[in-house]
Amino acid sequence: MAKILIIDDEPSLRKALVLSFRGDDYDVMEADSKRTALPLIEEEEPDIVVLDLFVPDERDGFEILKASKEIKKDASVIIITAHGSTNLAVEAIKSGADDFLEKGFTMDEIKFRVRKLLEQKRLREAHSQLIEDYHRLRREVDERYNFNQFVGNSKGIRDLLNLVSRVVDDPDTTVLIQGESGTGKELIARAIHYNGSRKDHPFVVVNCATLPEHLLESELFGYEKGAFTGAIRNKPGKFEIANGGTIFIDEIGEISPKVQVELLRFTQDHTFERLGGNTPITVDVRIIAATNKKLEEEVANGRFREDLFYRLNVIPLYIPPLRVRKDDIRLLVNHIVERIDRDKGRTLRFSTDALERLEAYDWPGNVRELENVIERLAVTVAHDTITVDDLPAEIRTNSDGLDFDSFPESFRSLKDAMREYEKHIISQKLNEHHWNISEVARILGERRDTLSRKIKRYGIK
Repeated sequence: MAKILIIDDEPSLRKALVLSFRGDDYDVMEADSKRTALPLIEEEEPDIVVLDLFVPDERDGFEILKASKEIKKDASVIIITAHGSTNLAVEAIKSGADDFLEKGFTMDEIKFRVRKLLEQKRLREAHSQLIEDYHRLRREVDERYNFNQFVGNSKGIRDLLNLVSRVVDDPDTTVLIQGESGTGKELIARAIHYNGSRKDHPFVVVNCATLPEHLLESELFGYEKGAFTGAIRNKPGKFEIANGGTIFIDEIGEISPKVQVELLRFTQDHTFERLGGNTPITVDVRIIAATNKKLEEEVANGRFREDLFYRLNVIPLYIPPLRVRKDDIRLLVNHIVERIDRDKGRTLRFSTDALERLEAYDWPGNVRELENVIERLAVTVAHDTITVDDLPAEIRTNSDGLDFDSFPESFRSLKDAMREYEKHIISQKLNEHHWNISEVARILGERRDTLSRKIKRYGIK
């Protein structure tokens, strides 16, 4: 409820104003002199002061005006006087008054002035809050996407970050990020954007895997009214929305040949046409694309255009999977735990044995899986020190989910155990890599024909 202070030495007008404003549900106070007004201003800090400059003389009125502004800087002061003149009005405004009325005004007129000043005050506060929120979010974004968030001392991560730091300085070069799901491709893309000169412009994400061909095309390039059934108005595409900033095209290996052609045309001169339109639109956008597929193999197999691949692969970045940089796991665990401790007010720790199990596990879901596991433990485990018994079963058993203690006696010999373990590893890798035997042979360091014989010998299907 807004507070209004009426200061006038004329009892009838003062009472009329008090009753009128109270009828509109304002919190209204009154004073008849500087002596009674100043304590109210100091104690109540009114939002609106309606002030007769001559209470009883002009000098007192200007002193009250000055005190109102000093005590509460955002207080609004409306001067009312029966001795109106242009010079007096100018002097009052210069001294900080927000409005000036000659006596003889109607109640509707002064109420309108009060509502207007209160609305201006509300807009100023909203604007200040927006500025404060912007700077807070800017700080959070800068903190979240600075290079300190990329934890690791392995050679692959050091090489990656060294290259990323150079890419940041060139705001126009197209980047292609390759890596398995969960390795942090979008995090790298955001770091490039928010640490570069485009950071104050949009960062727009398009996930190609979630949209069918016809929707993806309109999502990227927009459409004109009437372009297809349901297109009832013009709609800008992601490229227009990202103008001046960065567009992150995730899972680009999933796009159809038709969309590949449209994207190739755009990469040549950053010009396109909306669906159903014939007016060329040119935008200034940096393209960062990402995929969990090996695009070189997609090109070799005819599923991805070679010319588009070379357009995108100007700066290639590869994020290594977590299983090949296990020395980074303890650093990552500490980093994630620090964030959880800060966000949830917990003091979470891992026992030495538990850390060893985390390091032994293969992490098919990469860093994202590691984060999810630790966050789940932070919620489901009441005590602060995570032990082996608290870990999920697939991590608790051993590095690949194989529990030797549960083997039957026939597997107790070293030879049998090694055969069973080899069978398990081959089966697991085949499933992880969609039965790409050549890829699994490369990962396991086997010849393809040797691996094929073992698959047949072990009866793996």
